[in-house]
Amino acid sequence: MTTRTITIIHRERPYSDELEENIQWLLSSLGVADAMLERYARILTHIAKNNLNATELAEILGDPRTSVSYHVSKLVDMGLVTREGRSYRLRAATFLRSIEEMERDVIRMFEDLKKVARTIDEKMGLPRR
Repeated sequence: MTTRTITIIHRERPYSDELEENIQWLLSSLGVADAMLERYARILTHIAKNNLNATELAEILGDPRTSVSYHVSKLVDMGLVTREGRSYRLRAATFLRSIEEMERDVIRMFEDLKKVARTIDEKMGLPRR
């Protein structure tokens, strides 16, 4: 069973079309802390362009491999990045498709929540409204 932690925070959209600002807004809207936005944006930018493993990413970014592995695992947990063998890649071919797949994940999660809530209501004898 895959566990996803998807946080969605409503934030005002950026006014510019600057790439880095938009990537940081996307990450911020998905719950990445402000202090980590630049680091996650850099990681995500490199992963989106090429499938890379943690060692390659660490060399490109000049960060320790363990640190990069930790941050990439958070991107995997939120569903934006996937692991393919030893390499990491964007979940889908584009950012838009990746977000659309995450949207479908959330819809499936809510369907499961509703099924369980319906069962709870029935067992508690709560009226259907």
